[in-house]
Amino acid sequence: MSKIYLGIDPGSDGYLSVIDNGEYRFLPIEDTPMLEIGKFVGEFRDAQCVAVLEDVHSVFGSSAQGTFNFGLSKGFLLGLLIAHRIPYVLVAPKDWQSGVWINADKEYTTQKQKLKNGGEKTVRKVDTKQTSYNAALRLFPDVDFRKSARCTKPHDGKVDALLMAEYGRRMNL
Repeated sequence: MSKIYLGIDPGSDGYLSVIDNGEYRFLPIEDTPMLEIGKFVGEFRDAQCVAVLEDVHSVFGSSAQGTFNFGLSKGFLLGLLIAHRIPYVLVAPKDWQSGVWINADKEYTTQKQKLKNGGEKTVRKVDTKQTSYNAALRLFPDVDFRKSARCTKPHDGKVDALLMAEYGRRMNL
């Protein structure tokens, strides 16, 4: 029996993804009842499975309600893993990203940054959403990363969840 990898992007617009012997499954967190999420996770209770849960924290400048909902989602998912006795690893975004990105995947954006003296400078930063999507296309060219057939853009929660599962597979967690 091969190991099953469960990648979890815990945001309210997050996703759960599964890599099971070359097969991929997805479940959106948004608009999915908690009971259904619990049943989905429970399917892996007796399997040789490990979960990779993104270790996220509050974001500076976000609202109290947004931070609360973010923590609620993460706590709920962590509780499900514990209740179903599924081993899990909390991984910071920069760690799983460095485990699956290559330089060719990287795309950059430029932003203006204000200086203390009143001036501005232009800063070049990695566009994490586009870079992750590029990595996902390279690694999983046959996967449709849209939330539904009506959508035109890839869903970053779905992309991230699958890349976290792949990170777990690569690290042989």
